[in-house]
Amino acid sequence: MADLVAVLVDELTRARRGQDATRVAVAAVIGVTPAAVAGWEHGRDLPSAWNFILWARALGFTVVVVDETGAVHAARLVPHRAEPPGEYRMRCIARVLRDVRQEADLTQGQIGERLGVSVWTIQMWEGAQRVPRLVRLFEWCGVLGCRLELRDGRGRR
Repeated sequence: MADLVAVLVDELTRARRGQDATRVAVAAVIGVTPAAVAGWEHGRDLPSAWNFILWARALGFTVVVVDETGAVHAARLVPHRAEPPGEYRMRCIARVLRDVRQEADLTQGQIGERLGVSVWTIQMWEGAQRVPRLVRLFEWCGVLGCRLELRDGRGRR
């Protein structure tokens, strides 16, 4: 999973450079320090799942869930009042993963067992009451036969 994370981090790094955006400017949009962005880009650290989503958004991308056929799965949720964009997007991703699990006729216990976490953890993730670490988010997608991808404003990779 770390390889998949590294590929998307590299894609965001290239996008920032291609847009001539500075780390300072991107960090200001996300609400982190430029040193944090530099750490992510150089592989010294990983952003949180929310910061990854915000980083993608700051560069004009949306993080989407894609199945093995390449189909994008989307949840059309209404944002809660004053809900931050990263929180809303994470809630949408969690809803998609819950729906994929249910369509596959898998229980939260089965997913938790495959990930080595408790049923409670899966419940919290699916309800967007807790956010998994970024690598765990990728693993969660993986056990459901999905992956995360970046799409630009036109829906293209």
